[in-house]
Amino acid sequence: MFFHSKVFLLSLIFFVFLESTSSDSASMALGSAFSNHFWLGLVTIAVLGVYFYQVAKDISQKSSMTPMPVLFALSTFGLLYFVQSQIESAILAVLSALAYYFIHIALYRLRSYSKDKTAHGIIGAGAVATIFLFYAMALGIYLNFAISLWILMIVLMSVTVLVSFQYLWLLNEDTKKVFSYSLVLGLVMGEIVWVVNFWPFGYLTSAAVTLIFYYVFWDLVQGHFSDNLSKRRVVSNLIVFSILSAIVLASSPWLPVV
Repeated sequence: MFFHSKVFLLSLIFFVFLESTSSDSASMALGSAFSNHFWLGLVTIAVLGVYFYQVAKDISQKSSMTPMPVLFALSTFGLLYFVQSQIESAILAVLSALAYYFIHIALYRLRSYSKDKTAHGIIGAGAVATIFLFYAMALGIYLNFAISLWILMIVLMSVTVLVSFQYLWLLNEDTKKVFSYSLVLGLVMGEIVWVVNFWPFGYLTSAAVTLIFYYVFWDLVQGHFSDNLSKRRVVSNLIVFSILSAIVLASSPWLPVV
């Protein structure tokens, strides 16, 4: 089952929200309002977070399945602030709305059968997408505003642990073991973010590189939980990592060191 009228309506509302905030005038107004009234921005984020939490909980019937869809939605809104082109904003809105729909379809499917492999695959793809969107948004904020590096590292580590735990918990119900591996992933990504901070690239390139790192380690961990880990898988991941990293770095403009 890949269609649900309620999920479709909620995804349509999400798309309308994205489109209404992606215009130049709306972005400037929101940016000005949040810059002059910091608490207004925090309240707005909190209200949106509560709304998306309630939507995810209503669809999944579990609070434990809400972190990833909430972070995905908030990250999309945050990333729209840094997208300058209207065409790119429209593409991001359409793709995000589609991803939002399928994530909630997967949550709905898991209500009736927690071992649904198709739903697991969708949630896994949603976790990777969430990591990229949140990393891109956080790095954009870090590079454009006076944010301390240690704050960025702690936030990204926490989000990595949270999103990884939600997905890996579907593969293994040993909470302590899943949390331990999720924590290791978070710590590793925190160190990688610290290294990437010194590279002369923009936020999208930095987010893409960190995503490649995350995917490699994340895939190895899920292979371990699925009893599908082998030397061949490790080697293939390293090859894919090397090729993708080389392509991203070679095709990205280098920022001048100030």
